[in-house]
Amino acid sequence: LMNVAGGKANGIQISGLGNIAGNISRGVTIGGLMNLAGNKAQGVQIAGLANIAGKSQNGVAIGGLMNVSAEKLNGAQVSTLLNNVGVNVNGMQFSAISNIAAGEIRGLQLCGAVNIAVKTENALQFSGLTNVCQGKLRGVQFAPGNYAGEVSGAQIGLLNLCGGNVKGIQIGIINHSKDTTAHKLGLVNITPQTRIQMMLFAGNTSKLNAAVRFKNRRSYTMLGIGTHYLDLNDKFSGCVFYRAGLYYPIASKLELSGDLGYFHIENFENEDAETPERMYSLQARINLEYKFKSRISFFASGGYGMTRYYDKNKFYEKKPIFEAGVILF
Repeated sequence: LMNVAGGKANGIQISGLGNIAGNISRGVTIGGLMNLAGNKAQGVQIAGLANIAGKSQNGVAIGGLMNVSAEKLNGAQVSTLLNNVGVNVNGMQFSAISNIAAGEIRGLQLCGAVNIAVKTENALQFSGLTNVCQGKLRGVQFAPGNYAGEVSGAQIGLLNLCGGNVKGIQIGIINHSKDTTAHKLGLVNITPQTRIQMMLFAGNTSKLNAAVRFKNRRSYTMLGIGTHYLDLNDKFSGCVFYRAGLYYPIASKLELSGDLGYFHIENFENEDAETPERMYSLQARINLEYKFKSRISFFASGGYGMTRYYDKNKFYEKKPIFEAGVILF
C-alpha cells in the first residue's frame, strides 16, 4: 500500500497508494496515487494522481492529475489531466489543461488550455487557448490569445495583447500594445494613438453596412458586415469584409483616402444555377470625408468591385461601387 521514509529515500520505491520521503527522494518513485517529498525530489516520479515536492523537483515528474514543485523545477513536469505548478522553472511543463510558473520560467510550457507565468526568460509558451505572462516576456508566445506585461520577443496568435512596450513583433488578427512604435503584423493593429470609429453607410453592393474603423497615423483598417448583397427584392444575403488603406488630409475638414478590401459573401436561400451559396469579391475605393464635428463625419466613396465564384475560375459580376454614410467617434 505505502512506503514511508522519515528522512531520505535512495533507490526505488513502488507502492499501490503512495510513497513518502520526509526529506529527500532520490531515484525512481512509482505510486498508484501519490508521491510526496518533503524537501527535494530527484530522479523519476510517476503517480496516478500527483507528484508533490515541498521545495524542488530535479528530473522528471509524471502525474495523472497534477505535479507540484513548491519552489524550483529543474527538468520536466508531465500531467495527463489537469495541471503543473512550479515557481522557478528551468525546463519543461506539459499538461492537458494548464501550466503555472509562479516565478520565472526558462524553457517550454505546452498545454491544451492556459499557460501562466509571472516572467519568462528564453521561454516558449505554446497553448491551445491562452498564454499569460504577467511581467516581461523574453521569448515567444504562440496561442489564439496571448497577453504579456512587456514583450521582448514575439507574440503569435489571433489576439495579442501587451500591457507595456513591445521590443519584438506581434503577429495576429488583432494586435494591441501600449506603445506606438511596436512592430505589428495583423489585420487590426491598436496603439494608444489608434482612433476607433463606427461607420454606418449604404451602397449599391451590400445595401446597408456597419463597420469598425481602426485609424492610425496615416493608415487604417476596417472590419464590417453588410446586408442584402443581392437586390433588395431577393431573399436575405450578406457579407463580412476587411478593408485596409491610407488617408491624407487635403484641407482642415477634408480627407482623401483609398483602400483595398476583401468581401466574403453568403447568399443563403438565393442559391441557384447562376448564384452560388457563397462568393468573394475584391474591391477598391477612393473616399472623400468631411468632418462635420469633432466626432461626426460624412463620407462618399467610389470604386470598382470584382465578384467571383469560389469553385470556378469565373466572374459573377464586375461593376462600379458607390457608397455614402456617416462616421461616428
